[in-house]
Amino acid sequence: MNKLLCAVAGLAVLSACTTLTPNSIREVNDGDVKRCTLAGPVYGSDSVFVGLSAGIGTKNAKAKAMNEAVRLKATDVVWSQQGTSMTSEWIGKAYVCK
Repeated sequence: MNKLLCAVAGLAVLSACTTLTPNSIREVNDGDVKRCTLAGPVYGSDSVFVGLSAGIGTKNAKAKAMNEAVRLKATDVVWSQQGTSMTSEWIGKAYVCK
């Protein structure tokens, strides 16, 4: 019974995690993607945004947006909104650059 409780608790913790797929997506400015093709918008948010947990929320939100860029096979991302201590939301555009 103890092992079962530990396993369930472990799964609960892992299900709340957002992992960033290892990649080489660059975070760049608008000027760096003038000759690139727009792959699409990327967005990530997280509900953890209060007090000491704000850093975790913004990290998870950015990871979600970067995972979306991976799904779009992007090479570069330009952020239009970055997570802050008050918001756990990352919004940007993903580009494919040759």
